[in-house]
Amino acid sequence: MQGHKDYVRCGDFSPVSSEMFATGSYDHTVKLWDVRVTDSRRPVIEVNHGTPVEDVIFLPSGGLVATAGGNSVKIWDLIGGGKMTCSMESHNKTVTSLCIGKIGKDSGEESQQYRILSVALDGYMKVFDYSKMKVTHSMRFPAPLMSVAFSPDSSARVIGTSNGIIYAGRRKTKESKEEERKGLGDFAGLGAVEDDSRRRALRPSYFRYFQRGQGEKPSEGDYLVTKQKVAKLAEHDKLLKKFRHKQALVSALGSNNPANVVAVMEELVARKKLLKCVENLDSGELGALLAFLHKHATVPAYSALLMGLAKKVVELRADDIRDSDELKSLVRNLKRSVEEEIRIQQSLQVIQGIISPLLRLAGRR
Repeated sequence: MQGHKDYVRCGDFSPVSSEMFATGSYDHTVKLWDVRVTDSRRPVIEVNHGTPVEDVIFLPSGGLVATAGGNSVKIWDLIGGGKMTCSMESHNKTVTSLCIGKIGKDSGEESQQYRILSVALDGYMKVFDYSKMKVTHSMRFPAPLMSVAFSPDSSARVIGTSNGIIYAGRRKTKESKEEERKGLGDFAGLGAVEDDSRRRALRPSYFRYFQRGQGEKPSEGDYLVTKQKVAKLAEHDKLLKKFRHKQALVSALGSNNPANVVAVMEELVARKKLLKCVENLDSGELGALLAFLHKHATVPAYSALLMGLAKKVVELRADDIRDSDELKSLVRNLKRSVEEEIRIQQSLQVIQGIISPLLRLAGRR
């Protein structure tokens, strides 16, 4: 028989009839099958869980079915035609497995009462009292939970986790007086199970408060928020932000990076502060500027700015240059480099004049 449109994830036989069984699928549906009907290839009842179904189990009466999918556990009334009787959403992540077990009392009326156990990727195991439609117990595990099961006599239970560890527990035969008084017992080998209402809340004064979520693994719907990287500013950039223009120019000259120096100069030109900075330089700082101009003024990438700046520097600081032999030497070096660049440009123009007629003649043929 083929009745689902996606992977069939789970199934369970009816406890009251060996000819009936239910299947759950990732197509969000749970279907009840009866091999006794004429057309057994079609389900007799179909319900929609709303999310991909991870597990389906019959409750002991045979007239109710519990389904797990997403973060919810739903109970359906098969006798009423597949009507949903309750929906419990106590998990924070996908519920992966369900099972049925008895209350851990050896005798009395409560010994025949059943509970639904559910486990989920949030690491919690929940115990549902479906007669009262509420969660009665819960237990936290250090890893996402994948499966849960009981022994036939409900004296032991086992839980499987995503990291390969199996947790098994057996119900104690002797219960404490406190458990007897409250009638909770050691339900199906859960051990020291705490009621949610009595569990101590984590507070910042507890060490475990700061360990929350460290062992949590990302799920399919989670996304990573990256920390924004803070740009590390160079010293001259910090000075420019503080409008300390002269110090920014001097700092850039000391970095031995011509690209940074030219970038700072262009910023000062935009702020109309470059010539003011040149006027305020002392003799040592002026020498560093002239040395930079001598080395990089003829570089094609920087010449458009630096050639004009060199002329302005000589005009503005002519008196200081005449009074210092060191500055005179730097200016002479700058002059020689400019003259050499002029000679190179003139030679290139001569070569261009020779080649241009030849190229025109070649183009006519």
